[in-house]
Amino acid sequence: MDYEDLVRIMEQVHAKRLSGFNCAEGVFWGVTRSIDLEVPVSCVTGFGGGIGRSGSVCGALCGAIAAAGVYSGRTAPEDKQAKARCDAISRAIVRGFVDEMGTEMCREILGYMPDIGPQHHGPRREINPKCKQAVTVALELALREIKADQCRDAKASSGELQE
Repeated sequence: MDYEDLVRIMEQVHAKRLSGFNCAEGVFWGVTRSIDLEVPVSCVTGFGGGIGRSGSVCGALCGAIAAAGVYSGRTAPEDKQAKARCDAISRAIVRGFVDEMGTEMCREILGYMPDIGPQHHGPRREINPKCKQAVTVALELALREIKADQCRDAKASSGELQE
């Protein structure tokens, strides 16, 4: 994915947010669409505002991790390789997010509790700048880590990587 594609996806995600998607839905939608997966955002709706608007783990981060799971997660308990792959991608996303945002906690990013702070149901005129930053960071990290994984996978498939 080149820079122009990333900017285009980010603009689409921020437009979706202004139309009513929460942080988790926006990031999840952007990542899954960018990697050509059609998955309903309804599976992450409850993560907005720090999981159920509780202010805990940032919904944007949750959306990024959920998208990483759709991309690389296992579908059978015995698939240890898929689990390890998804865990590695997820760890890198979380590390990068905390490095950039200073925390993974929504209430610390926003500076207030989402369940008692500004309520948004439906179209918005603006979004908290810190939330917009968290969405941008989570989206970019998820896409970067998935792209890196795809490159590793392509190299392994072509025999360029040796174990």
